[in-house]
Amino acid sequence: MVTELGDPLDTVRLLQLSWEDRLRLALGISQILHHLAHSPLGSLSMNDFRRQQFVLVGGTLKLSDVDDLGVGEPACETDADCVIGGDSTPEKDENNINDANTTEGLSCVDSWCVGHNERLNIWHAGQHFIRLFLPLSAPASLEPHIQELLAAYARPAAGGWNSARILGATQRLVARFVSGDYMVEPSTKHSSTSGNAPRSIPTNLSIADE
Repeated sequence: MVTELGDPLDTVRLLQLSWEDRLRLALGISQILHHLAHSPLGSLSMNDFRRQQFVLVGGTLKLSDVDDLGVGEPACETDADCVIGGDSTPEKDENNINDANTTEGLSCVDSWCVGHNERLNIWHAGQHFIRLFLPLSAPASLEPHIQELLAAYARPAAGGWNSARILGATQRLVARFVSGDYMVEPSTKHSSTSGNAPRSIPTNLSIADE
């Protein structure tokens, strides 16, 4: 067992972070989701998925409470038993794409809700993290990438999203931010004489390997 001293997360702290730091958190969340979905015990569910279950250690997001991890997909009799979402999430925003009342279902296969744990973790991560801080103060030219991720977290089953696909999309967003390409207008991207050079981009964001 490893013990590390971390800083608790709350809404105020999240919103006070720079967008670069919030992007780093989004990458950390996607990595944690991928680990939960591909653990040696199989796909794990976080039955109490809240910000209070996580801490920041040196700017890196860590899962601090694993007491409520569930092993194994839920049993089912019909597809109606495999619904994700609902109105149990207390926080709502003004963007319809992230409506907390949205529900979507998975198929009941051989009496098991296949893929339920992974998609439910994604949905909770979207409700408690991504939709709250990723769009805020984001570079305008990265908006299409961000909207893609918001849709993925809001309706993972309907869009065919899983943790591996979300991790890949987040890595591409990080790569574009780190490269600085998003700051250059298409008409001047290959010109060495027009306009001012883009400001330097922080390079301390790392792209995790799958």
